Amino acid sequence: MGFSVFVSHSMRQDDLAIVYEAARQAQLRGINCYIAERDWQFGMSLPQKIENAIRTSDCLVAFWTQGGAYSAFVNQEIGFARACGKTRILVVERGVPVKGFDIEKEYIELDRWNPLEAIGVLSDYLSRLALEKEQRQNAAVFVFGVLALLFLLSRGE
Repeated sequence: MGFSVFVSHSMRQDDLAIVYEAARQAQLRGINCYIAERDWQFGMSLPQKIENAIRTSDCLVAFWTQGGAYSAFVNQEIGFARACGKTRILVVERGVPVKGFDIEKEYIELDRWNPLEAIGVLSDYLSRLALEKEQRQNAAVFVFGVLALLFLLSRGE
């Protein structure tokens, strides 16, 4: 099981280039980025598709840009991720005020004219979260293996 990220963003063209580059950089590190418009499920309810993707993701990354801050979808996706107990990572465009429940959260600052710095910080952080998840999974497998071995040994007595 890899690490998966739901990417919340506006559909403004000036945002999409940044979002797609961030997803590309993360995917180079083995992190699966879910971008709704790339997941065609014709005939399926769009809200249901998005809810399913958020529920099954490890975290949500929201691009809080001029477009994203005023997008009903971005705001709803952040709220739904919060309701699901998902970690929410904000990438906030310089000059755009953070609102809502995440107003006091630490965030990654995005300089629209130099987005690669923020994208690098985001990729590094997601890689760290992925490594922590892998270590937790490995520890759980080890503990399960030890318990199974102890069980089998106790039955042999």
